[in-house]
Amino acid sequence: MVAAGYFDGASSRRHPVQLQAEPHGLLVVGEGWQRQIAADAIRVSEPIGGAPRTLTFPQGDYCEAAQGEELNALLTALGHRDGAVARWQLRWTIALASLVLLAVLALAGYRWGLPWLAARVAPRIPPALVTLMSDQVMQLLDRRALRESALAPERQEAIEGGFRRLIADDAALHGGRLLFRAAPALGANAFALPDGRIVLFDELVALAEEDDEVLGILAHELGHVKFRHGLRQLLQSSVVAAIAASVFGDVSSLLSGLTTLLLESKYSRVFELEADDFGAALMRHHGGSAEGMARMLEKLELAHDQGRGGEQSRLTWLASHPEVARRVERLRERR
Repeated sequence: MVAAGYFDGASSRRHPVQLQAEPHGLLVVGEGWQRQIAADAIRVSEPIGGAPRTLTFPQGDYCEAAQGEELNALLTALGHRDGAVARWQLRWTIALASLVLLAVLALAGYRWGLPWLAARVAPRIPPALVTLMSDQVMQLLDRRALRESALAPERQEAIEGGFRRLIADDAALHGGRLLFRAAPALGANAFALPDGRIVLFDELVALAEEDDEVLGILAHELGHVKFRHGLRQLLQSSVVAAIAASVFGDVSSLLSGLTTLLLESKYSRVFELEADDFGAALMRHHGGSAEGMARMLEKLELAHDQGRGGEQSRLTWLASHPEVARRVERLRERR
C-alpha cells in the first residue's frame, strides 16, 4: 500500500490514507472509512521534479502521494502510463537534446523569423500611426536635444535642392522631407524617421568640404526610408506590441513605450549595408558616385576619435572601426 494524503476538495485539511490497487480500481483506506474508485475515472498529474503527484477523483476530491517506486508500481497496476513528455524528462539525453533544439529554434526565429515577419508587417502599419510616432520622436528631440539650425539660408537651399533631385525619380521617396537642426550635444549626424522625414545636423554639414559628401549621407538615409528600416527595426524589437496595435488599433499602448524604443534602436548591420548600397546606386543614378559618402564616413570616424562627434552620433553611425573600414571599402568598390 502507498501512504498518501486525502483532501475532500471542500477544505485544506489533510487526512492520512493508504492507497491500494484492486482488480476493479483504486482502494482508498482512511481512518474508519474506505472508498473504491474506478481506475479510468482517476486523473493523474504529470511528474514535476520532486513534487508530490495528485490523483484527482470524479467528485473533485483528490489524494497527494510522494513520488517513488511504490507509487509508480501502484499507477502501473491501475493501467496508468505517463505521457511522452513526462517520460522524456526522466532521460537526460532527450532533455538535453530538447534544450539544444529549443535554443536553435529561438536563434533561428530571431535571426530569420523576426526580420521576415517585420518586413511583411511594416508596409501594413497605418500611415497615420507612422506619422504619429515620427511626430512624437521629433517633439521629444526638439525639446531635449535639438536647436534651430544656424546654417545660412542659401546653404540650406543648396542642400535642399540636391535632396529634391535625389528623390525626384522614385515615387516611394516623394513624401520625403529634409529638416535642418543644430545638435551640439549629439554631434555630427543625420537620421531618418519612419514617415520619410530626414533630419540633418549642422555639425555634419560643417564636416563636409563638398556637397556630394552631404548628399551621400542623405542618399544613405533615403535607403532607410525606401526599405522601411526604422519600422522594421522597431518591429523586430517589439513585434508583439506593434502587431497588436496595427490589428486592433490600440495606438495608446503602442506609443506608451515605442517612441523611446524608436529613439534608442540602432539599425542592424544588414540594414546599414543595404542603405549604403542604395545610397551609392542613387548617387550614381544622378551622375555622382559613392566617394562622397565614403569620405564623410571617414570624417565622422576621425571626428569621433577626436572627441567632437557626440556619443549618440557614434552609436548611430560608427559601431566599430573595422565596421566603418569595411563599409568605406564596399562603397569605393561600388563607385
